[in-house]
Amino acid sequence: MQRTRRDLLIGGAAISLTGCLSVDGVTYPDEPAPEKMDSDGGPTGDQSSDPPTTDSRGPHAELAAETRRVVNDAIWFAVSYPSAIDTYGKATDSVRAAVASVRESIIDPTDPTVEMVQQLEAAGYDAAERAAAALKPHFHPAELLRSRTDRHIPPLTKAAQRNDADRFIEELERMDLSFFQIQTPIYIGRRFSRDPIHNRLLDRLVPDAPEKVFLELATPGHRQFSTLVYQPYPDNEETYPPTFTDEALSESRQESLRDRLGPVIKPGGRTAEVIITAATRPKPADRSQNAFRGSPGDLNGTALHIQRYADADTAGERLATILSAGSTEGSEPIVRRQATGDSTIMWHRYYHREAGSTRTGLDDFAGVQYGYLLQAGEFLLATGFSGDAWEERPRWQSQIVNTWVTK
Repeated sequence: MQRTRRDLLIGGAAISLTGCLSVDGVTYPDEPAPEKMDSDGGPTGDQSSDPPTTDSRGPHAELAAETRRVVNDAIWFAVSYPSAIDTYGKATDSVRAAVASVRESIIDPTDPTVEMVQQLEAAGYDAAERAAAALKPHFHPAELLRSRTDRHIPPLTKAAQRNDADRFIEELERMDLSFFQIQTPIYIGRRFSRDPIHNRLLDRLVPDAPEKVFLELATPGHRQFSTLVYQPYPDNEETYPPTFTDEALSESRQESLRDRLGPVIKPGGRTAEVIITAATRPKPADRSQNAFRGSPGDLNGTALHIQRYADADTAGERLATILSAGSTEGSEPIVRRQATGDSTIMWHRYYHREAGSTRTGLDDFAGVQYGYLLQAGEFLLATGFSGDAWEERPRWQSQIVNTWVTK
């Protein structure tokens, strides 16, 4: 028996859908081909819609501005991302609902009309605007939805003008499949990923080396959110990417990091807390048994603790309290350069005695924790806390050297 065009369409759709959902590394059809796009699919350099600077006072205003962008993005992923993705899903659903409504109204060969096509075009463009409003400036879905709409409008228009209901319905089914493919969990998890994050936040965290650094991020005061941040590994049958067997920055690890900080932790007046670790990004291996497998904490990343306060004055008051609760021993940059200039940021060399000892056989004593402390605008930043004094660990920084705090 001869197969109809619709039989061929349905068979092809099944093959396409299987390819989209069954394996990693799939390339989805109908992707827009931007000329110059950044890692989150947005125009390079597009910083519009960033929250405005909230406080230009206080020391190190430039570092404060960069930290503010990092913290704002982190909190967006913690708090607003789920509802934004839900809005994206509802937007694509509305296009499929419009397609279904038009399909149900077609009974006779002369039923398709150009007005129906215009309704579908309007539905697709409205969905693009709704999705973009929810996800920008973190992700940029508008062109994706518009391109999916645009490719179906010409054939639908021709079929309507020719009173070809069979061809019109066939194209409706293609349009429905096209929008279904971009709302699957696998597709959303890749294009608008929160685990790992690899959009503009990655570039803000490590502006010059996103391909080198593996980060963990947690926002303890905002839904206890934690995730990984790194450049995804390319799909390659000849190499094996790492496998992470534990969650990013588990609550027990967060508490351990806080214990080291002791009096640095000052919740009073704090509006946000962010914890970040920066480690070397593990390389894929040529044999499965050689690929990294373990907890993200096994990579021994350097921790950076950030506290944001209502304003720079409050942060300054908290810093004074912290300094009085411990001791300082001068200041220095956390990354040594060949020469220092007026723009070099000097961190307090700070130590305290509130944590338990980490030195073998000395648990009867309160261990001294040595680290670095800095105020930047409304932020207090702490890093490098350890039971080993500064001079005993000259290369403690690991990949913190590639983060925004040293730029």
